[in-house]
Amino acid sequence: PNVVTNGHWWYSNIPVYIENDTRGRLQAVPRTKQIGYYSDMYKLEFALPKFAMYRRILAGVLANDFVIARGWSEQKAVELGRQVLRGNVETIFGKAP
Repeated sequence: PNVVTNGHWWYSNIPVYIENDTRGRLQAVPRTKQIGYYSDMYKLEFALPKFAMYRRILAGVLANDFVIARGWSEQKAVELGRQVLRGNVETIFGKAP
């Protein structure tokens, strides 16, 4: 109950690893126990490109594995994406004032 998946570090922070991990996590880990993205970035300038990369990968996995393969509605997939990207962060760490 106290385990939450998140992020990719150094060598694994590349699209092929992120896609594979994202796919596996969405299949194996409860949706409430996932934080979409965390990185070991050491420069602020890396934040937006790395997060954008993760969002593109997440969108592709949700489209291919959930909308196409499982017949989910786009809205249901978007809701899962929103939960993984933002909702769980607010729930697990507390909502910012």
